[in-house]
Amino acid sequence: MLSSEYTPQMSSSPGWWTWLTLRLPLLGSPQLLQRIALTVLFLALARVGQFIPLPGVNLAAVASAAAGEHCSALGTGGGFEEAFGADSASVGIFQLGIGPYIDASWTLSLILLLKIPQEIYVHLQQLRRAGREGAAVIKMYTQVGSLLFAVVLGAKRAVELRPHAIAPAGFLTHTMATLVAGAMLLRFVCDQNEDHGLGDGISLLICAGMAAGYAAKLRQLPGLLAAAAVPAWKLGAAVSACLALAYAAVYVTQIEKRLPLVYYKRRTEELGKRRAPSQLPAKPPRTTDYLPLRIAPSGMGPLLMASFVFYMSPQVVAFVSPPAAARMAAFLFNPAVLPWSFGLFVFMTMILDFSSGTAAREMAEWMASVDAGVKGVSPGPFTEDFLVQQQGLMRFWGGLAIAGLAVAANLFDAACTRHLGASLNAISLIMITGFVTTALRQAQSLMQLPRLARALARERELLSAVDLHAKNETSLVPSSTPAIY
Repeated sequence: MLSSEYTPQMSSSPGWWTWLTLRLPLLGSPQLLQRIALTVLFLALARVGQFIPLPGVNLAAVASAAAGEHCSALGTGGGFEEAFGADSASVGIFQLGIGPYIDASWTLSLILLLKIPQEIYVHLQQLRRAGREGAAVIKMYTQVGSLLFAVVLGAKRAVELRPHAIAPAGFLTHTMATLVAGAMLLRFVCDQNEDHGLGDGISLLICAGMAAGYAAKLRQLPGLLAAAAVPAWKLGAAVSACLALAYAAVYVTQIEKRLPLVYYKRRTEELGKRRAPSQLPAKPPRTTDYLPLRIAPSGMGPLLMASFVFYMSPQVVAFVSPPAAARMAAFLFNPAVLPWSFGLFVFMTMILDFSSGTAAREMAEWMASVDAGVKGVSPGPFTEDFLVQQQGLMRFWGGLAIAGLAVAANLFDAACTRHLGASLNAISLIMITGFVTTALRQAQSLMQLPRLARALARERELLSAVDLHAKNETSLVPSSTPAIY
């Protein structure tokens, strides 16, 4: 029993603050509050840029032209507006969005999938095996590629807007430069949000646009349902099914495979040390050491990426052959084919993940640094190969699960259109739910950090007090060595 003079003195906060933080744990994590504030700031900057018009453009003429071409746009990828809450009449400085970065990312993924050109493929494979340094180089290549795509897309959009220019002199150059600068600034905002905010920056921007479009859709929905005289039981069934899809999206993001870990140093010490029967524990200790592998580590991120590529692919093909783009759009957006073609895009997006090799290597290096390994797997290269295989398996099942959700959501929206006269945009709801779930998971982990820090501080103080007590007890014991005179 420690005396009171050796009892550690805990740093206490005012009682009212303790009471408040217990009921509002968010206030006990300054880091989380800072991340939330920065996320709101980054989102505000990105959304404000959507409403800053391009200089030198006749906005009224653009709006009237967009209204007249809306129907034809839906046949060549205009579903992008409905899926992401965009406005085809918008001529803001951020009009290109994060499209150039996604195009560059998909280009690298296709090179790794098709293995052409051979020289670039070999170079990218070497970078994948180089760990974090290689991942940084691949990210730099993606950013350079996004700049090139932004130049091409900016030039195309400037040519489209030239008939609506107020002053044609120098319009193409100024408009292209403004659009490219806006796309790069938006990408910078995404990077800053990933480093200092909550969630993935790209997913945040896309979900913000979808939330805006979804809110506008919900405001129009009561009038559409009243005009169609929909029975209450049909509406209740549709809402229940929509909520079930959202719950399924949350459930899929939480499915994981747990690989049991063993600690070689700990096991060697236990085998080499014999304890007396009185020192043995009454029950075997419970082990919770495992390595979790989620089937959807990025949440609904692949669904966001697949949606963007799916709706924009006809417009990309239109650069090469407009007739081929029209045929492609007619096939992909055919109501009978749309759910299945979109599901295939989602599945391929999950499979085309070229960062798994880097993640497996980092996990293997971490286990080697703590003298741990996967149970039943030899350490070293065998562990890394095993992790790559397991991650590929998780991506396969995650792709099937998320693709199944996408197919079910599209079929549900088609059924709502037939029976209710309006779609509930289940795909948008699933994407928003996935992003919110990922952000909440990150927020929960940040809220645990102050608690862990306080617990570690208490343990350090207690251990210091015990050491001090032991030293004092030792100094009070008289020496048994006789004095020599």
